[in-house]
Amino acid sequence: MSAALEIHTPTDPQAYSADAPMISMIERIAMDPNIPLDRLEKMLDMKERMEDRAREDEERQAKKAYFAAMSKCQSELPVVIKNRGNDHTKSRYADLAAIEEQAMPTIHKHGFAVSFQPDGYNNKGELRIVWEISHAEGHSRNGVGEIPVDGAGAQGKVNKTGTQAFGSTATYGRRYLLCMLFNISTGDDTDGNNQPVKRDPINSAQRDELLALIDQAGMNIAVWCQFYKVNAVQDLTEDRFEGAKKKLTATIESRANG
Repeated sequence: MSAALEIHTPTDPQAYSADAPMISMIERIAMDPNIPLDRLEKMLDMKERMEDRAREDEERQAKKAYFAAMSKCQSELPVVIKNRGNDHTKSRYADLAAIEEQAMPTIHKHGFAVSFQPDGYNNKGELRIVWEISHAEGHSRNGVGEIPVDGAGAQGKVNKTGTQAFGSTATYGRRYLLCMLFNISTGDDTDGNNQPVKRDPINSAQRDELLALIDQAGMNIAVWCQFYKVNAVQDLTEDRFEGAKKKLTATIESRANG
């Protein structure tokens, strides 16, 4: 995915109020037929320079307000809770709806508006998405994100119609661009219904029981620990104790009958 950036600051002719009296005076003098032509040209040049300066001041203030608001916005943005699972990668992620629901209120509060528009495909067949962030004070930034089309599965087989691939790619692009442009982070729920349940390790009596069963089963302790993904037998959590005990007992019985 790639993105190009352009910066725009819309201007408002009514905004140049600071120099308005001077400019108005120059305009009145310029219309006086008794003023020599060379003096008139100098006055018109002065008027143009004053307008340019006022425009530059407005652009500078709008840009300053944009980045000040962006800094405050990013400091207040929450870590968006991952709410979806990816069966192929065995991982979790936050979908676009979750990102917009949890992040957009803060973004809007600080005067930002965000838009995404599809803009055809590049020569690699990637979907081009034009993005723009505009601020209430007048400054805006925009660019283009180029997103590989999501039309095939992990094995490379086509698994979507053209319309489905377009929709999936556009949603994917909006999700990643929004997070990238506002530096939004995603994470697991640590204070809600999805909070992982803390499991206590087995006690010393349970550890000794498992060690005895591992020995009876003729198993290597290191191999057993690797199977249960623990560094040592005592690291096994209590919720897994009964299952581990049954497996070892079944192994012992199987060897005895064999």
